[in-house]
Amino acid sequence: MSLLYLQFASVEDVNTTVILTHGAGGDMNFRHLVSLARALASHGFLCLRFTCKGFNLTHRVKAFHAAWDYMKALKKFTIKHIYLGGRSMGCRAAVALARQLNDAVQGVICLSFPLHPPGQMQTHRQRSEDLRMLPEHTRVLFVSGTEDNMCDRDLFNRVLKDVLAEVDVLWVQGGSHGLTAKGRTEDSIMDEVNLKVITWIKEKGAQRNMPGEPWNRVNIPFPSAISSIHIEFTSTADTIVKTLCVENQKVLNILRSEILQTEIRVLYKLLYNLNNSYRGNKTFKGLQQVEQCINRLKNMKLESALQELADVCPKKIKRQVGIKMGKCEVPSQPMLEWICLKVLGAARLLSCTLTRCSRTFVVSKQQIRWEFVVLNMVITSMLSRLWVMFRGVLVGLSALYHQVLELLRDVAQAQPMPYLTDIALPADMAQFLGPSCTSLLKKHPAYESHVEPKALNRQGNMPASVEVTKKKQPKRIKEDLGIAIERGHDVELDIEPFFKVFQGFRKVPKAKSLPEDSHQTNKKEEFKKQVQEAATFAQLSAHLEEMIVWYKSQKMEKEKRLLTFLHLKCQRMKCLEAAGCNVWRKLRSFKREVWWTSSTVGSKKKTFRLPVATSRTAWQQRRLQMVKSRCLSPRGKTSVKQTRTARQREKSRLLLSKLLKCNHQSKPAHKVMPQTSASYNHDDIDDIFASVGL
Repeated sequence: MSLLYLQFASVEDVNTTVILTHGAGGDMNFRHLVSLARALASHGFLCLRFTCKGFNLTHRVKAFHAAWDYMKALKKFTIKHIYLGGRSMGCRAAVALARQLNDAVQGVICLSFPLHPPGQMQTHRQRSEDLRMLPEHTRVLFVSGTEDNMCDRDLFNRVLKDVLAEVDVLWVQGGSHGLTAKGRTEDSIMDEVNLKVITWIKEKGAQRNMPGEPWNRVNIPFPSAISSIHIEFTSTADTIVKTLCVENQKVLNILRSEILQTEIRVLYKLLYNLNNSYRGNKTFKGLQQVEQCINRLKNMKLESALQELADVCPKKIKRQVGIKMGKCEVPSQPMLEWICLKVLGAARLLSCTLTRCSRTFVVSKQQIRWEFVVLNMVITSMLSRLWVMFRGVLVGLSALYHQVLELLRDVAQAQPMPYLTDIALPADMAQFLGPSCTSLLKKHPAYESHVEPKALNRQGNMPASVEVTKKKQPKRIKEDLGIAIERGHDVELDIEPFFKVFQGFRKVPKAKSLPEDSHQTNKKEEFKKQVQEAATFAQLSAHLEEMIVWYKSQKMEKEKRLLTFLHLKCQRMKCLEAAGCNVWRKLRSFKREVWWTSSTVGSKKKTFRLPVATSRTAWQQRRLQMVKSRCLSPRGKTSVKQTRTARQREKSRLLLSKLLKCNHQSKPAHKVMPQTSASYNHDDIDDIFASVGL
């Protein structure tokens, strides 16, 4: 990366610098950048250009950041304002760096912003992501041609509606992506562009040099004056101070609540764990913006300021004594004005936090549909809780600000000590935040309709009847406490109507009757016979089509799928057969495959047998097979030693006869058991459990 800066004014006059870079295929000596740099330098701006070739946007942003660090490190100049600019891909890098640096960049200059590749307008979302995520205070100047094939004008205007930053656009009539137009010289176009850029920087620089709003500062200096004074204290002042203390304590309770602190710790933990694997995701970037607002709120030390206000305000006993004596100690005017600045700055920051929480919530909710379902569920639930907590703080600050202004008027009349001389405090929080945040300050409709119930009884329960006053007409409402139920008595209830509620559930299919089973068996045997008699694949294909239809009518999905697959293979073999190929061997193997498919009847019917009996029968079968292999196998293949004694052989024969007898007695039980399992459907449930031993 090579650097070049131009300076024509004296060193003392330079306080604004512009960093420019080229597009994907040029360098810092591109004619448009050279013309703009000379024009800026002639008007007293320090202009720095650098070359960073390549198509990697991340590498270009790092090079841009290095140039920015270089300018900040120069001790020869007193740099107060820095503007970033570039052409084509260079302006994409400038926007990405401005998004990272946030408050450190005063503005961005974009020459021929490449919103999309030529003819690919559907890819604009990725390239405009950094634009949409720029903070509100950032100012952006776009210079594009109306005939630019990489920035459609209608599409660009729709994208700008989602951009929060302050945007100015200069459209060069007939200009292309290279800012060339038919019928106009290149110098005339560049003179128009240079004049617009210089005028724009001077206008925005003048606005920057104006006295800023004091509530936007992170550290507002504490007034070097007394914190409390004595004024005449009446019952009206007592009510104002009492309400102020109550609203102040509400805000402190929310800020110190364990729920809010836990959610903030969850946010920090998520950002720490997802820093490497989730960095390029939109949700992660939104969470980073929420974290920035929370960190700035902590740096403002709002909680400490509200605690100082609570310490200075008189307590209940002091207020009662002050009413009797006619004087009481209250916060001074500088103290109250300092609190107002803290409250206004926190309210502006909280409104920005709520906006970012809502935006991140929407992005995370969209991603639940296709990826990271559990993670996005955690993020959306956390953001919703943070939004509710911060909105509660904002509503509390609005009510607190109103009470502080009322007390400030009385204190300023009694003993004026102005701390803010250049500005005037806004009269209302809603007016200060703007119409977009007015709905956030309104209370929920459920809390606006206030119901005054009777006092609770000693147990803390509501009485059985409550009087509600509406339009000065008392109305008695009786609560439905239900019907008393006497315990200890057996009540015969018919539960059959209860099951009508579950009519939408899937019903258990009834067991098939014997005629149906015999019909299916006969149909399958007929089908097997047809398969064996088929002499060609054409005949077999016709039989398969007929059987597939029958299986589908009988709702036998497994067999239907297998036969459908075999039918496809049969169609292929049918074509080979029609072509004159010898397929009689394939036909024979195919018949066996179809025979096996039609013979599958699924799993065996489950019978009601105890696990102990099942394991015992299995052990007997294994033992029987072992003895058979020893005693009944031929001598040539047996592994029993020839030296076995007659006593051992006799013992084996006795054991074999015993096992055969047990096995013979257990076989009829298998045949009778399905009848038993079919007959217990109509028995009482207690008899069934008793038969099992439960």
